[in-house]
Order: sequence, then C-alpha cells, then structure tokens
Amino acid sequence: MSPEMRAIACVAMLVTASEANSQFSLRRTVPVPADANACKVTCQRFGFQVLEKWKPEFTGLTDPTVCCKKCDEAFAGEAKTKIQQVMQVGVAPAMTAGECKTICHRFGMKSLGPKFSSITNPVECAKQCDVEHA
Repeated sequence: MSPEMRAIACVAMLVTASEANSQFSLRRTVPVPADANACKVTCQRFGFQVLEKWKPEFTGLTDPTVCCKKCDEAFAGEAKTKIQQVMQVGVAPAMTAGECKTICHRFGMKSLGPKFSSITNPVECAKQCDVEHA
C-alpha cells in the first residue's frame, strides 16, 4: 500500500471513529422528551419529526401551538409542577421565603393560600412571605 493510500485510509478511519462519538453526528438519536415542558421545547424548535418518531399523534404537525397542545395530552398523567400543585390543593407546601417572594412577584398570591388571597400588591405579598416563612 502506497503512503498516500495509507494516509487516506487513516484519515477515513479517524473521521469515522470521531463521527460515531460526536454530538454533532447526523446519525445521533434524539432522546424522548422527559416531561411536557421538554416536549414543548422540541415543538417550539420545530422538532415535529423527532416527536412523530416517538408518538404517532405528532405526525403531520406543522404548527408549534398545536404541537404544544399534543404535548399536554401526551403528558396528561404526569406529575404537576409545584405551582400547579399549590393551585390544585389550595394550600402552599413548605417553601422558603425566597420561593414565596418569587410567586408573589409573578402575581401568584391566590395560589399561596388564604392569608395571601386578598393581597394584590407584590411588595405587600413579599412582606407577608417574610412573616409566614421566617
């Protein structure tokens, strides 16, 4: 084998080996979405083809909004986020004052329970968080 052919063969083997372990590989498999939020991120990035390989309900979708609704349907039985749990139960789980203030500044006072439901100002709500979670 000539030195040129040997060099070409080495380069071809190197490219093949590096492409197999690369995150930029064209043959890389995309993981199944872990939750509804990850599914919606894929929708917003126009990853409909990836999702249709996962579930046939996503076949033929071209609109991210419709895709997001399908994600909600696909993950309907999943565990809810902390704020969704609070809104469903009506009682705030144990949280820090910082977490409480974050909810206040997102105008989620009603989700924090009866002591917060009449408050409409985020600053007043944050003061109540200091009292409740001191």
